[in-house]
Amino acid sequence: GYIQGGFSWDKYEQSTFYLKRARVSLTGDAAKEKIDYRLQVDMAGSPKICDLYFRYKPLKQLNLQLGQFKLPFALENELCGPTTFEFIEYSYITTYLVRNNGLYDGISGATGRDIGFQLYGSIFEREGYSILNYNVGVFNGSGINAKDHNSSKDFIARVIVKPFKGFAVSGSYMYAETNFGGNRYLKSPRFAFGAWYENGTWIGRAEYVHANFGEVRTDSFYALAGYNFRQQPWSVYARYEFIEDNAAIMDSQRIQLGTAYKPFKFLRLQANLNYEINDLAPEAYRNSLGFNLLVTAMF
Repeated sequence: GYIQGGFSWDKYEQSTFYLKRARVSLTGDAAKEKIDYRLQVDMAGSPKICDLYFRYKPLKQLNLQLGQFKLPFALENELCGPTTFEFIEYSYITTYLVRNNGLYDGISGATGRDIGFQLYGSIFEREGYSILNYNVGVFNGSGINAKDHNSSKDFIARVIVKPFKGFAVSGSYMYAETNFGGNRYLKSPRFAFGAWYENGTWIGRAEYVHANFGEVRTDSFYALAGYNFRQQPWSVYARYEFIEDNAAIMDSQRIQLGTAYKPFKFLRLQANLNYEINDLAPEAYRNSLGFNLLVTAMF
């Protein structure tokens, strides 16, 4: 497991120490690693089960997963874990458009997870990677630790193509119906395109998502670049992103600079400088400058 806590400050004199995550994970495998399972619980705030799933992996080309786990939509949500992620806060895409925030989806605190079933696998093996990787899943669409409340299900499909080692492009689609109170469900399909490059020293990643929530059309994009100093525990990163819609719910841009320092195997320190422009805020609060520190202790 791991514990993450830190300190944040912004120019409006809001500052606080905080506990971000405190997670314990139990895992196991059987049948010569053809079967594995995981239980992960977060004790920060109100205790909750994050992951509880079973996987059967008979073939590299075809595997199945059943339970509660991260949604395979876009790249960042599933493939970038909190202990290795470049920044302290996830992107607008992951925060608002992957079944994780009540602002658009009517679901809050889901941590990008849901209860469901997926098939996944990889085809055309090369040394150290697979050219074609896929996920196809069906989910409740109600968030974590919750039953579905209608007959509709979320359908998610993603394809990741790696034409050569270190580089990948992806396309994702989600069909969803979102509950906005009572029996009011709105169709909320969305699609994503992304690219990722990493060679051990340099990293670059970008994603774009378009989502519809009834008549509300939302677009979000981010691009990040980073450098890992060779044979040193230091990394530096930069990210630009935006999110906007046609209903004046959100219209924000954010520029971030960050660094990560890992002096020991079980300790990681991060610092982020954030500049955010919120065009929907009162003019006096439109531009925000903030600083964020995070300590991750793994055990």
